[in-house]
Amino acid sequence: MENIRNFVIIAHIDSGKSTLADRLLEITGTVDARRMKPQYLDKLELERERGITIKMAPVRMLYKHPAQINADDTQINADTKFLYKELTYKIRGAAFDVWNKIGPGFRESVYQKSLEIELKSRGVDFIAQPHLKIQYDDKPVGDYYPDLLINKEVLIELKALPFIGDTEKKQAWSYLRGSDYKISLLINFAPKGVEIERIVYDSARDRRTSASDLRKSEQVEYILNLIDTPGHSDFSYEVSRALTAVEGAVLLIDGAKGIQAQTLSNLRAARKAGLTIIGAVNKIDLDLPHINKVIKATADLLGVGEEEIFRISAKTGEGVKELLGGVVKQTPPPKKIDDTGGQEPRALIFDSLYDDHKGILAFVRVFPGVSDNSINSGSEVVLLATGAKFKIKEVGYFSPELKATPAIGPDEMGYVATGLKEPALVHIGDTIAIAGSKAEQLHGYKEPAPVVFIAFYPDGDTKFEDLQRGLERLRLTDAALSFEPDANEALGRGLKVGFLGQLHFEITASRLEREFNLEFLTSFPSIAYRVRDGGKDFIVKEPHEFPMKPERVWQPMIKMEILAPQAYLSQVVNLKTIFDIEVSEIKNIGDNLLIIARMPLSELIRDFDDKLKSVSAGFASFSYELDGEAEAEVEKLEILVAEEVVPALTRIVAKKDMEREARTSVERLKELLPKQQFSQAVQARAMGRIVARETIAAMKKALGDFGKNGGDRTRKMKLWKKQQRGKKRLKETGRVSLSPEVFREILKK
Repeated sequence: MENIRNFVIIAHIDSGKSTLADRLLEITGTVDARRMKPQYLDKLELERERGITIKMAPVRMLYKHPAQINADDTQINADTKFLYKELTYKIRGAAFDVWNKIGPGFRESVYQKSLEIELKSRGVDFIAQPHLKIQYDDKPVGDYYPDLLINKEVLIELKALPFIGDTEKKQAWSYLRGSDYKISLLINFAPKGVEIERIVYDSARDRRTSASDLRKSEQVEYILNLIDTPGHSDFSYEVSRALTAVEGAVLLIDGAKGIQAQTLSNLRAARKAGLTIIGAVNKIDLDLPHINKVIKATADLLGVGEEEIFRISAKTGEGVKELLGGVVKQTPPPKKIDDTGGQEPRALIFDSLYDDHKGILAFVRVFPGVSDNSINSGSEVVLLATGAKFKIKEVGYFSPELKATPAIGPDEMGYVATGLKEPALVHIGDTIAIAGSKAEQLHGYKEPAPVVFIAFYPDGDTKFEDLQRGLERLRLTDAALSFEPDANEALGRGLKVGFLGQLHFEITASRLEREFNLEFLTSFPSIAYRVRDGGKDFIVKEPHEFPMKPERVWQPMIKMEILAPQAYLSQVVNLKTIFDIEVSEIKNIGDNLLIIARMPLSELIRDFDDKLKSVSAGFASFSYELDGEAEAEVEKLEILVAEEVVPALTRIVAKKDMEREARTSVERLKELLPKQQFSQAVQARAMGRIVARETIAAMKKALGDFGKNGGDRTRKMKLWKKQQRGKKRLKETGRVSLSPEVFREILKK
């Protein structure tokens, strides 16, 4: 236990958490340099596309302090780490800056000249295209002109190819072997980004002696269990689960933006969980003029000295090695939990995943027992909450890919292949215990309360069962997801799904489309109200179930923390003219202002985030949490077509917005509904009165040329009156149905 460190990286969105995780994977040698790619732990396509972390990502790393080699390292790998100097970080940073400034599509000579400019600005010594002799048995056999020689230590070969192939790597290694140098960087400015391959060859060093020297210098090998967490407030439940599985947290601050709203929210959660918090300011490679102010603000926030804040660049790796050493020194080892757990080990499920072959994979943190400490493959176990029993098919660690092992050690994180196929049997927060033991349940997680409800209806070739199965599979990886059956007259059976916010909904919808190839329609977003009617209080989630004239209504409220530069204070505060915001306090946090306010939850789903970013030029950020309820001035807005209510279009609207919403709805429907043989009234009704109305004229039937060319006009009038009587009968007995196509259009944002 003494050599285990469990920790998380927490930060506001887009602060560089995943990039920092990449550097940690590199330094510890967990991922081979050839397989390394940006945002390595972000496995979902959506995470890479949006550049944000959606799912927590655990990984197990081995780290020898101060030597950084794994037990099974080869000599070449050990030499690679031994030669991994700060100089290479500076070169990496310069290469990335060149790419960011000029992008793809240029010749190698253009990239070389640009790289030379960047290296000069960083004070790095180099020689362009030096003349080197290729040696064979200590005899010159040829000439070699690398693109750059950095600090008389590192050779640079520049390429502008679609990708680096084995031919380029072997060629670089061959040149290096024939020279007096030990390391070469193969830098490729590819169409999709910068690729950097490190080539190492040290002919002067005896391999066995070198490995022996490194082993002599090594100290304790540490097991580092890291969880990379999301930064958006909609995924705070992912963060909260991760915090209960660790003892330490790296609080990462964006050096360019400083402390942001979710920074404060995550810090409070980490402190509440009793974690050791290590502060780090990222993006120091940008040479920001106000970086010292950000460092001071971070130190003040954590109540430590400025010298205790780590200065790092997750992109170039500068300072990351020191931060990793800080994690080892400051994060305490796991402590034995004080309960009546019994003799046998237990495991807390903090996440899960579905595998077609192994069934449900439970991601667990193991808590040791008295007589036994590990969870072993092949053991008979039971899930204490659901009572499901199974024989463990496989256990393993996150390396970061799943790597099978005979057992998961005490206080470590890993996965358990249950073999179970039914998602309802495995719950996040449940305890895995040895079958037949008297183990008690571990303290799990408080289930999050959904705040936004949206109905999903199958569309196209998708069936209801397909949609339900897709949501069940997603719920294994997203414990905050909840759903229940729903039905719509036009769209058929569906599911009412609860979300933690608008982004949570958008991500879930995208995952259903991409991962399960589902087609569906979604309803208007709604929230849950507490309503008093007839002297009784009850919760209303469905707008069409809202009483026509309730006695009283209460709506959920949120407490917001908006962090914005002082220059944008008036613009942010003026948002209260659009949204129902009550500002309670404004205080200074460094160079920013922290605006504490209260607002109805319903206002949040009216594009509050977009409006805030717009008025603050993107500099303001906010976080929120549920904050009780308050009496609401709202009404039910019903839409009637041909004097019949369309339940799927019913919404709960604030009284102040009623007329605008009503007018917009009927005008939109008038555009979308096809004409009938009788006129159709499209109406919006609230509190029993018609608020807005549009009429769709009836289709006209041509009556010939009566009256135009000398015909009898009375005959035309007779036919016209007969047609009018028929339309009147149709209007009295006719019924208008809204097609799925009309719903699809009107439900578009």
